[in-house]
Amino acid sequence: MKKSISVLILSSIIIFSACKKDHSNPGEKPPDVIPYDTAATTFITNSGITDTLQKSAINDLVVQLKKDTLWDKFLALYPMIGGTDATTKWNLKDARDLDNAYRISWNGAPSFKSTGVTCLAATDWGDTHLNDSVLQYDNSAISFYSGTQNQTSGYDMGCSNEIFPYNILAYYEDFGNDIVNTWFNAYDTIAYQPANTIGLSMNSSFGGEVVHYVNGTAVSSYGAPDEAHTKQTITIGQVLDDPRMGLRECRFASIGKGLSASQALKFYNAVQAFEKKLGR
Repeated sequence: MKKSISVLILSSIIIFSACKKDHSNPGEKPPDVIPYDTAATTFITNSGITDTLQKSAINDLVVQLKKDTLWDKFLALYPMIGGTDATTKWNLKDARDLDNAYRISWNGAPSFKSTGVTCLAATDWGDTHLNDSVLQYDNSAISFYSGTQNQTSGYDMGCSNEIFPYNILAYYEDFGNDIVNTWFNAYDTIAYQPANTIGLSMNSSFGGEVVHYVNGTAVSSYGAPDEAHTKQTITIGQVLDDPRMGLRECRFASIGKGLSASQALKFYNAVQAFEKKLGR
């Protein structure tokens, strides 16, 4: 009799537990399910990244840029994620494997790491397939996030140092060697030579003035841009008509419309949060 009662009690406990589990909140998502933004999902799928942290960082970046109403400011966003030529080539804004989607074609043998991409030889560069003729001279910007500490005077990104209006970006300038930041022929008369070359450098034309921002802060005011274009493709790692390279690791890059001072700071904060989440 005692044995029968014990079996009955045990059966009741099992049935109760099963019923309790079946009647959990049907709308409750498991804790490991993240509601990814559709743009993030497309990028993650096409780039082939599988790391959970990297996927989460991409999603957070997209969500933050949209929250800050900055997403539509860009034609190209390059997160330089995954550590291979196949994963770092993708444009977050248009993740199609096409030249007209501005995905990068890597030339030479750049160094690919989980932290980013470094072009070290004259044969190394990334072709964005984005010609500066699609940019508005008075409403455009490019940025390059350097992960390398060096005071090498050389170009990190841009179109040409030989063709007017010289759309080029260098984290570290040296006027004596003609290493000058210019954006639609606007530039400062004092070279920018920072002790620290890690962070986000940007040339932005907005509101009739070109400004050089570093980590979201204006460091130089260049004056008004010229109404002209080099009609050359923007490259990453170097500009193709000047052998002097910055030799700095690219952790992030962007091309798009011009940003105001407040927008430049918001953009930096979003990119910095992305880098911090990745631990780089």
